[in-house]
Amino acid sequence: MSVLYHIFSLFLLSSFLIACSNGGSGSDGVSSPDTIQIDFKFDNDTDGWVAGFADYPVGEDISYELSSDFAQLPAPLQSLSGFSVSGRNSSDDLFMFIKKQFNGFTARSQYQIQFEITFASNAPSGCIGVGGAPGEAVTIKAGASIIEPLPINDGNNVNVMNIDKGNQSTGGSDAIVIGDFANTKNCDNRDFTYELKTLKNDSTPYSALTGPDGALWFTFSTDSGFESTTRIYYISGKIIATKI
Repeated sequence: MSVLYHIFSLFLLSSFLIACSNGGSGSDGVSSPDTIQIDFKFDNDTDGWVAGFADYPVGEDISYELSSDFAQLPAPLQSLSGFSVSGRNSSDDLFMFIKKQFNGFTARSQYQIQFEITFASNAPSGCIGVGGAPGEAVTIKAGASIIEPLPINDGNNVNVMNIDKGNQSTGGSDAIVIGDFANTKNCDNRDFTYELKTLKNDSTPYSALTGPDGALWFTFSTDSGFESTTRIYYISGKIIATKI
């Protein structure tokens, strides 16, 4: 009887340990030794993410009405909060991005990366705008880089990115196109209230090489050809990086 009792106790203990090793949650969760999953949500603050802007003249931050902040969304999404990033494209291009560095990757290794981002858009489909549509002409991108993404002076007093993010509807080696800013509403209905939209790069494989410190900078961004104001609210997202 005593032997059976000890065997049964060991069985329960091993089952408990297995359950514990498979469970748990958090903003940075490791699913396996070669896979890192990062979940983030802007429900309380910007969670360490930082906004930036490029593709506009140096010193023209005020005229381009550039702003970013943690904010409550307008009706009918007033129960939500997000990372608001806004700017007025006064020429033919404006790049707005959020970035954050994550550690814990294997140094000098290639990772296949899956992106998912949920944001709020007030741009209906099928509208006509100066330079392009307020929805379809605002390209949504996601990417990763070893160096910190920063705007730099190109020598002609224009702020450009120090990473290869492509231009407008074209991606680059450090950022890929995952969709656009248009929501599901029809422009004919003249409903410019915000609506949630989620984009992924399921049909666009992407990989990045880590540096010697095992870190990567991740970005989500808008690359605009619409010559007016775009205000995006980032709500939440997910990044899954698998070593290849």
